[in-house]
Amino acid sequence: MLRRQFTHDDSTAIVAVDLGNSAAKWSIDDQPERRVSLRLPKWSELLIDEVNQAVTGRSSSWRIASVNRPITKLLVGRLQEAFPGIDVQIISCDDIPMVVKVANPDRVGIDRLLAAWMSSQLHAGKSSIVVDAGSAITVDVVSEQAEFLGGAILPGIALQFESLARGTDALPAIDLAEDAVQDISADRLPMPATDTISAIRSGILLGAAAAVDGLIQHRLDRARKISDDEKNTQIIFTGGDAVLLSRLTKHPHHLSPRLVLDAIQAIASKLTSQKSSQGS
Repeated sequence: MLRRQFTHDDSTAIVAVDLGNSAAKWSIDDQPERRVSLRLPKWSELLIDEVNQAVTGRSSSWRIASVNRPITKLLVGRLQEAFPGIDVQIISCDDIPMVVKVANPDRVGIDRLLAAWMSSQLHAGKSSIVVDAGSAITVDVVSEQAEFLGGAILPGIALQFESLARGTDALPAIDLAEDAVQDISADRLPMPATDTISAIRSGILLGAAAAVDGLIQHRLDRARKISDDEKNTQIIFTGGDAVLLSRLTKHPHHLSPRLVLDAIQAIASKLTSQKSSQGS
């Protein structure tokens, strides 16, 4: 990889990076999302090389949102080593223009806050329930006033498959990727299942979907009791397993798989505008 000094001009590419616990997702400006598994030994080199090829002839500013501190330190170190002077900024809760009404705002996963803020921008004046299906599944609530009210967290689909195989002697490991390519839907998952693999798949997938539906309904019921406008609530699914989970749940919803990356890009634009205003 060539070492290159980065500068800033109007042609600077914004590289939005969402670092999770199992994958790194990124996009350049408004281009499609790309991802790489963090299990690959050279994941950071693959990410940096691909971005470097995509922005040939342009400088780049990296804006990173992460729930994985060791992985973040590794990526930033390799960026700084490969490109001295590169513009890298870690997005924090202080960068998100949103009231966070929980006990410890700085401890909330940045991906949850970004997805919640983006939903408030896309559905201004409406409350939201944001389901982010990744390594963990989070179901978060945003008020009509664009306030983050907190939510619930449960193990993600892949993590449930892995923990069941790891924690038992006789149950097999199942590759979740098979479900994504087979266009799995609720009516194709048997209950009762008559073989072990089908029983595991039905148990975890239908169970996760039922849990999400239950949490959504719990919030809608509570909104009705405290005089919130239940009909004014938008439900948004995002994250790596959003498409799969979308096929299995009952509540009508919007599907926005790259909500976090879109939020990073939007926040990056706001921060750039602020710096330009301060410098002028």
